[in-house]
Amino acid sequence: MHYTLFRVNIIIRILLVIGLGYAMVYVLTQTHFWLVSFWLALAAIVITVELLRYIEKSHRELEDLVIAIRQGDFTNTYQQKAARSGKILAYAYHELVSAYQQLRREKESNHQYLQNVIEHVSVALLGFDESGRITLINPSARSLLQKPLLRQLSDVQSVDETLYQQIQSLEAGQKVMVKVVRDGQLMQLALQASEFFLQGQYYKLISLQDLRRELEEQELASWQKLIRVLTHEIMNSVIPIANLSGMVHQTLLHTWQEKQLTLAALGEEDSQDLLESLQVMEDRSKGLVNFVKAYRSVTQVARPHFRKVRVEDLLKRVQTLFAPAFRERGIAWEQHLNPIELTFTVDLELVEQVLINLIKNAMEALGEADTPVLLLRAYRTAQQEVMVEVEDNGAGMEAEVAEQIFIPFYTTKTEGSGVGLSLSQQIMRLHQGAISVRSAVGKGTTFTLHF
Repeated sequence: MHYTLFRVNIIIRILLVIGLGYAMVYVLTQTHFWLVSFWLALAAIVITVELLRYIEKSHRELEDLVIAIRQGDFTNTYQQKAARSGKILAYAYHELVSAYQQLRREKESNHQYLQNVIEHVSVALLGFDESGRITLINPSARSLLQKPLLRQLSDVQSVDETLYQQIQSLEAGQKVMVKVVRDGQLMQLALQASEFFLQGQYYKLISLQDLRRELEEQELASWQKLIRVLTHEIMNSVIPIANLSGMVHQTLLHTWQEKQLTLAALGEEDSQDLLESLQVMEDRSKGLVNFVKAYRSVTQVARPHFRKVRVEDLLKRVQTLFAPAFRERGIAWEQHLNPIELTFTVDLELVEQVLINLIKNAMEALGEADTPVLLLRAYRTAQQEVMVEVEDNGAGMEAEVAEQIFIPFYTTKTEGSGVGLSLSQQIMRLHQGAISVRSAVGKGTTFTLHF
């Protein structure tokens, strides 16, 4: 229909031009009204120009449409033009523009959706191109690397040289584990890489995930299973021995007191040695039973009863408990709360036990300090985590020791059992939290409780 009208309009205009041209020649040659021939010629010229504009109009609109698509400008109102003129071509242009507008909206929506996913995902993501220019870094990566601004991959060297080398050499689909010490804290980073081309440009995407908590949980669960088996088997053997030795000791003691003649053949010295040996056997058996019961406590932490607690009240309870020991050893107590009315939902007794364990360790570390200071700091982070830090200016510890202090039964003390920190870690797990340590030899140690 549209093309028929187009042809009719063209034919009409051509006929008008021919008719006006013939009339102009006739008037000019056959009459004396030469001025009329002038106006006829002018009308023919106007119609000819209008004919050319009419023919070129579709080409101009198509050219304008292509330029608009290239520039992303979809403001032309082809639908209004089509409504006014009834032209199918203008309507087709309108449909094409609408389709492009819909595709653009979907593209922007998908981009915004993916951007929000990248921003909120807990896995750290780091993307860079072939030149090493970082093209993508999400908040998790900035928090993990503690670098708010990274422009080049080489900037990762300032975080950790080993991590930088691993990222550079990591191949697509490959997974590696990297140990990184950041501000005295050990991180077990799992790295995985993928490669892709986008518009002919090479890109590499690295995911970084700190698996320290997951590994600690698995390790702790394995230790707990082992401890449960060992304590069960040991208790089954030790308790009968302890009971039997106690019974024998009491029987012989009674015989010694009431029927000394039955032991006279042994002599006084041998009889005394026998009784003392039995006494030691009984004491050591009981000591072994108590020892196993203490280790069993690692696997039998009471279920927490949560309630809202003011951090200031908790610290005051602990300070009151240790005040005499602090005065005796000359240890200065400092505490900083931000805000002062900071509260969290915890089991008061269990968290108090964790702080007691940490403060006891800190007091031992402060034994050789000239001016011993114990600082307790509590604050709320931007992620709404409550952090409680126990910091001392004692001797500190080496990185190798810091890696192992949460392992059950590991201790550097001559009289320590190695249960306290492992138990503290388990209590923090029951609170859906974590415990970490930062330490440097000669600069002190800081334990941080993450709630």
